[in-house]
Amino acid sequence: MKLFQFKDWQLSVDPEVYGLLPFKAILKKDKSRNKETALKEMLFIFYFSDMKSDYLILSDLEEREKEIIKDLGLPENWKQDNVIKEAIAFYESRSLTVIGKLYRNALKSVDDVSDYLGQTDALLKERTASGGTVTTLPMIVSAQEKLPKIMQNLKAAEKEVIKEQQEMEGRTKGSKTMSMFEEGLDID
Repeated sequence: MKLFQFKDWQLSVDPEVYGLLPFKAILKKDKSRNKETALKEMLFIFYFSDMKSDYLILSDLEEREKEIIKDLGLPENWKQDNVIKEAIAFYESRSLTVIGKLYRNALKSVDDVSDYLGQTDALLKERTASGGTVTTLPMIVSAQEKLPKIMQNLKAAEKEVIKEQQEMEGRTKGSKTMSMFEEGLDID
């Protein structure tokens, strides 16, 4: 689902987005609000959910939410209400492909590995009921040795996501993007 686009180095929301019920509800939430707040909420949905978002690297959803709220200039007491949550669920269900879901889960697992390696002091001190070590130094070293392969695989996965997004957005001919019907159909 292509609801947002980068034009002139700015992220913009396509006006037709507001025809979709979950996003139309954002505009209608509170008639006393200005459109700038609705736009910020739409951008929040993008930054929180879209595979192209730089905030996706923050796997802790509460941390991601706080950073986006701060960076968009939403009020500190702003929270996701049911309208925003429904719009996020709608957007993710329409835009997250199998490849995208695999990539998102890979990011989460790599983040978990990073957290594991970040607490080696505690892991080396952890003991079983009988006093034996739970995590040994060779286990940690082995995990570290696998990091280059993990990073390589993650980069390859990211390239596949980008490739899939480009294919879904249309084919490029020169500097012009062509939709599937603009190029014509070969029905033979």
